[in-house]
Amino acid sequence: MNKKGTILLLSGDLDKALAAFIIATGFAALGVEMKMWFMIFGHNCLKKRKRLFARRRTDPTREGLYRDLATDNILQPMVEMMNRGGAEHLPLSQLNLMGLGPVLFAKMLKKKNIPHLEELIHSADELGVKFYICQICCDALGLSVDDLIVPNVEIKGVSTYMKDTMDAHVNLVF
Repeated sequence: MNKKGTILLLSGDLDKALAAFIIATGFAALGVEMKMWFMIFGHNCLKKRKRLFARRRTDPTREGLYRDLATDNILQPMVEMMNRGGAEHLPLSQLNLMGLGPVLFAKMLKKKNIPHLEELIHSADELGVKFYICQICCDALGLSVDDLIVPNVEIKGVSTYMKDTMDAHVNLVF
């Protein structure tokens, strides 16, 4: 029987995202079937960085499959404008120092030849880690899978997450 694991990333903080992806790639390298779930602001590490006033494009044929476009409202683009995401632009949970903390942290990681977050995300993808974003979060925040740096992210509901955790040998939450 294959070992299975799930990781739920709730946080949009760099240090927590790094820990989640280091553990996911480590398990995947050992042959464990890993699934990563992203809820609330955990998806920020998967987002392509957008300009401050980027024009928002929606494709109803694709996004209508996992979002109720009829209930979208003006608050979603406003939140998106303030929360542009991007693996290289996440804050630290501690010692953020008005944005200087992540820069210093990145320099420390680089000096030690530790991969940065975007490299870890692509490594996890190459190792077969499966990525899922909570459907409710996509709908509430108006997320589009076209805005993500990895192409094979699936949108699933909480019942699928619960089933995955019940089938897993390891379940971690960050």
